[in-house]
Amino acid sequence: MDSDKVKFSGWLPRQLSPEGPRYLALVDALQQDVNEGLLQDGSRLPAHRELAQQLGLSVGTVAKAYQEAEQRGIISGRVGHGTFVRRPALSRNQASVPREPLNMALNVPAQGHETEILSELLADISNTRDLAPLLNYHPHGGIMRHREVIAASIFGSSTADATRLFLCNGAQHAIDIALRLVAKPGDSILVESLTYSGFKAIAAANNLTLIPVAMDGEGADPDALETACRTSGAKVFYCMPTLQSPTARTMSPTRRRRIAELAERYDLTIIEDDVYGFFLPERDVSLTELIPDRSFYITSYSKCVAPGFRLGTLTVPSAFKGQTELLLHASAWFVAPMLSEMAVRLYDSGKLDDLIRERRHQALDRYRVFSGVFPTAEKLRFPPFFGWLPLPVEWSAAGLASATRRHNIIVTPPIASTVDDADPGAIRVCLGGAKDLTELSHALYTLNEIIARPPMNVFSVA
Repeated sequence: MDSDKVKFSGWLPRQLSPEGPRYLALVDALQQDVNEGLLQDGSRLPAHRELAQQLGLSVGTVAKAYQEAEQRGIISGRVGHGTFVRRPALSRNQASVPREPLNMALNVPAQGHETEILSELLADISNTRDLAPLLNYHPHGGIMRHREVIAASIFGSSTADATRLFLCNGAQHAIDIALRLVAKPGDSILVESLTYSGFKAIAAANNLTLIPVAMDGEGADPDALETACRTSGAKVFYCMPTLQSPTARTMSPTRRRRIAELAERYDLTIIEDDVYGFFLPERDVSLTELIPDRSFYITSYSKCVAPGFRLGTLTVPSAFKGQTELLLHASAWFVAPMLSEMAVRLYDSGKLDDLIRERRHQALDRYRVFSGVFPTAEKLRFPPFFGWLPLPVEWSAAGLASATRRHNIIVTPPIASTVDDADPGAIRVCLGGAKDLTELSHALYTLNEIIARPPMNVFSVA
């Protein structure tokens, strides 16, 4: 790009958000103006010192903002030439370049320091006399010392009842056990109208009928749940009160208490999936804490540690402890003690807290890119590694999922999460699979370009 072929923009942000670091507020303002077309591809930006003087910021703050924007793929800078807007475009040439598809349908955490941390733990375990006992048979629910530490870490109290917490092979195993405890083939199960795809798979395998409960901005609507309880005869409700998948909606404490009251009134058993609860620095009260005698509580380490770290927990009402032990015996005998030993050491060493802080930071960085490209998406203070993207009326979720495949982007098809045949009018976009913010930004801009075109024209871009 020759400097004499571009226009000097004299750009200033319209406003800077008062929340968060100033450099990120500047990046978000820049990204918003690029998205809205106020800054065109190739527009020249003010020099660091000039912009800093105009905004009353330090030169270092502006430099950090430009560096962040370049990592996101919004701008590019050349020494001696200046800094320019570099908005990725969906062009014929770009679309024809072969590249590996980016899977934005698979919800995985971004790569961080988990490999290094787990490698050190494995080396430590293998070099001590602690290894031999882990290779023996153990109780079906897991080693009690491990259960005590994990229960305390989840519920924030050393007095948590570890005898009610059972170790499972990930949250999926825990959900399956919970369903087998409270439902039989042919039963109906209440679920949010958009629900976790893995739960749909388990329900289908167990020949269960799913009954959708309408949602609002907090998740399951209590009035709709009450109506379903009255009319369906269903006695089990599966839900995700915190950062619900696929919508990332979170129930307020008031909503949780209302759901708990309905469960008591209609003799309803709750299966509470809280695999994303760790993203919130201050943990909300769980339904299980409100109604411990009729709620099953599920967590997992797969989202905060690594997908292959298949360790989940299932906390059950006291009356179900014996049956849970039996089902664990029948389905897995017990969880590999090496995993629970590593989880305990992660907790005791403080490394689990380090990983969780890293996950929160990574998710927030990636969600900022997502909400910058798609300002209509809900603003989340503590996002997971996915976002819920509302679509223009001319686009169906199924149509967009099909269109993005032609451009090597895979998004979650609506059939994965919908309980009925209604189009959700939005799609889930997973943000953790991109190798860095630049790749993520390019993919999101491509997605934005696809959505901006009428559906009939998208397929002609090749």
